[in-house]
Amino acid sequence: MARLLAERVAIVGFGPAGGALALLLARAGRRVTLFERAPKLGPVGAGILLQPSGQAVLHRLGLLEKVCERSERIEMLHAVRCCGRTLVRLRYDGALPDAAAYGVHRGVLFELLHKALIASGVEIHSGCEVADFTESDTGVELVDAAGRKHGPFDMAACCDGSRSKLRQRIDVQSRSRPYAYGALWAVGPCTQVRGYLHQTVDGTRRLCGVLPIGNARATLFWGMRTDGFDELRQSSFADFRDDVLALCPEAEEVFIEFRSFDQAAIARYGHAAPRRLFGSRTVLVGDAAHAMSPHLGQGANLGLVDAETLAANLETSPTLADAFQQYVAQTRGRVRFYSGLSWILSPFFQSDSSWLGWGRDRALPLMTMVPPLRRQMELSLAGLKCGLFRSVKPAPNELHAR
Repeated sequence: MARLLAERVAIVGFGPAGGALALLLARAGRRVTLFERAPKLGPVGAGILLQPSGQAVLHRLGLLEKVCERSERIEMLHAVRCCGRTLVRLRYDGALPDAAAYGVHRGVLFELLHKALIASGVEIHSGCEVADFTESDTGVELVDAAGRKHGPFDMAACCDGSRSKLRQRIDVQSRSRPYAYGALWAVGPCTQVRGYLHQTVDGTRRLCGVLPIGNARATLFWGMRTDGFDELRQSSFADFRDDVLALCPEAEEVFIEFRSFDQAAIARYGHAAPRRLFGSRTVLVGDAAHAMSPHLGQGANLGLVDAETLAANLETSPTLADAFQQYVAQTRGRVRFYSGLSWILSPFFQSDSSWLGWGRDRALPLMTMVPPLRRQMELSLAGLKCGLFRSVKPAPNELHAR
């Protein structure tokens, strides 16, 4: 039996990318150790959109059916202006016949990945924040925030998220550029918005969304400047509720359970596009490799595709260097497209420029009336673009059936 390439693997970060990569490598026979900085593992987070691109990866992991059973099928994105006029309405079946996304609570995906990792023999260290590493010809050794060393391992995958502390160790010139706008989010009951992602915009300074996540529940997100979060928490919750419902009355049921700022979480966004994604034995995966705003709903899905692509190349490449190079080459087009598009579009939805909002409100409805443009917009929404003029299509059996 041929010896596995990178038999001992360390994975830093238990998000969708890190969890999926750990599972793929463990099932291939590798000894996998996963490090997670959170002191207690548990189902946390709000909703994410599981796009057709991410569904295909979960199908091959054998988890898609279980995830979708506890999620909500999302047929389309419907964004409206504060006056009630439709800004954009894009359908998933415009990209692929009978395609849809799924609104998933992050906790559901985490729970299923965690259970599969335990069954596959992955060693998980929680409460261990990896702060540094040292590479040599014989292996890579991790150093945690307390100065303890772990390893050596044959390779380490850095899946430590958009605020990765290891990114700059691999690309010293990499810089994360924070966005001035972020979001407050909460979870609660909702029966008024079902089967679609609803968004309401008022210029570029106010954005509210409701994403159904299954079991008649939804994630509410409220976009605002990050420098206003502290002031908001000290203000009247009743006034905040009134502001949200004035813009988005569809969110009213969420406030049955969402009754104070203590039940909300704050999301701050940043953009990072490092040019160097790997060292001799280390590699960036998921948000650590391509942090971006969540406006396109692609973050978790890009991470899942990263994980599958890297795992596949570790099976077919003669050396780690070849595996890393092929991984980067095969994901580059998709990442560049979505990273660039996110960077360009984000100010049109959240910024201090009223002119960008004015232009968006007039251009987007016209763009959707041009069939070739609408087609490209729907392919982009579904996570199927891998370049400006290229797209991929999952096999029908890799998507969840209606």
